[in-house]
Amino acid sequence: MRVTKESIDRLFDYDVHVETRTIYIGDSTEGELDYLTAKNTIKALHILQSFSIDRPINVILNTFGGCWYNGMAIYDAVRGCPCHVVVTAIGAAMSMGSIILQAADERVIYPNATLMIHDGYETRVDDAPNTFQNWAEHSKVCQARMYAIYSERSGKQPGFWKRKCASDSILTAEKAVEIGLADRIFKPPVGVANAGM
Repeated sequence: MRVTKESIDRLFDYDVHVETRTIYIGDSTEGELDYLTAKNTIKALHILQSFSIDRPINVILNTFGGCWYNGMAIYDAVRGCPCHVVVTAIGAAMSMGSIILQAADERVIYPNATLMIHDGYETRVDDAPNTFQNWAEHSKVCQARMYAIYSERSGKQPGFWKRKCASDSILTAEKAVEIGLADRIFKPPVGVANAGM
């Protein structure tokens, strides 16, 4: 297939900038990570790795969170990508966004970004008792997986994360690095901060 400028331009529909190998993950018009966000992110990862598996992929993440299943689809796609993936949190990486950040080979956070972690998975309360019980048990499985993900990247025990997630834990960039949810704080190139002054 011949690659044209028009075909490259259409990739912007998937929130991907091919030239810089950058994918943008943000909330949908409904205000959270949804199926369309997950679908486009997975497509973008596959497109970029089909061009080259030797060059890194940059993911810019800014989200308040959303559906566990769509978020875990993105998490698994990033983890399974053969390229070196750098995820940079800017603005917010809350709830499911904080989990997606953990999928990266390199986790970067902007100085004024905010992370938030919690037990955000909700059980269904409008079903028959047996169905409700099944969803409650599944909720526990999802929570345990979340604690394990945080533990794998931070070196801290799951019990630490269970306590942290019992209520909304809101973290600055410095605190996120301190407790192991990010590797480093983004620093602009020298001179950029004073540009135009």
